[in-house]
Amino acid sequence: MSTFSLTVDVWRQPSPDEPGHFATHVVPDAGPEMTVLELLDRINAQREAAGEEPIAFDDGCREGVCGKCGVTVDGVAHGPERNAASCMQHLGAYRDGDRVRIEPLQAASLPVKQDLSVDKKALRRVAKAAKFPVAMKALANGGCISCGACISSCPNGSGQLFVGTMLRELPPLATNDAERRERSSKVLAAAEDEFGPCSLLGDCVEVCPAGLPIENLSAVARENLRNRFPRRAPDGD
Repeated sequence: MSTFSLTVDVWRQPSPDEPGHFATHVVPDAGPEMTVLELLDRINAQREAAGEEPIAFDDGCREGVCGKCGVTVDGVAHGPERNAASCMQHLGAYRDGDRVRIEPLQAASLPVKQDLSVDKKALRRVAKAAKFPVAMKALANGGCISCGACISSCPNGSGQLFVGTMLRELPPLATNDAERRERSSKVLAAAEDEFGPCSLLGDCVEVCPAGLPIENLSAVARENLRNRFPRRAPDGD
């Protein structure tokens, strides 16, 4: 298998309260089948061999299903391949001598913890508004892996794809209509506190590793209207 050299600019930030900067590394033996996380592994191997502290980044199953990983590659959440998590983003589009920029996911609600690792507690706070086990079941039913890429890709920092997927799957889990309204209203209030408004651009569906449909965005407006005008909601909706 052929290899090539990449110059990689990686964001380094010691802690949330300290300024960050880009550090440049050269990886002489990158390959088209290597993933973004494997590229970071290779850089960390170089750093450890030199007695330097490794780059911190979020890691998990490396099979694209846990939602723990996530970085920004050349300005795109997760990376240039559509609907693929960072751990499944391969380097096949790069050529010898190319330059790659790797940063954390970009959103006010996803603050940097260290280097490329971000705090995703905002997602958990919104899920807890619907009772956490119920919310996680709804997200699992809808296929959402809670990676945060939709928030990072939106210029407004909206979590509407995440929230809409949850709201779309919550009704069958409620025992009655009152419980549905209570859960949805709490989720909507929490989401308004944590995230920005939907930009209507649809960038979120381009980067979502789960390939969630853009129709899920409408669940937010539907539940808002249902809560405001309960008598106008059709039966069974």
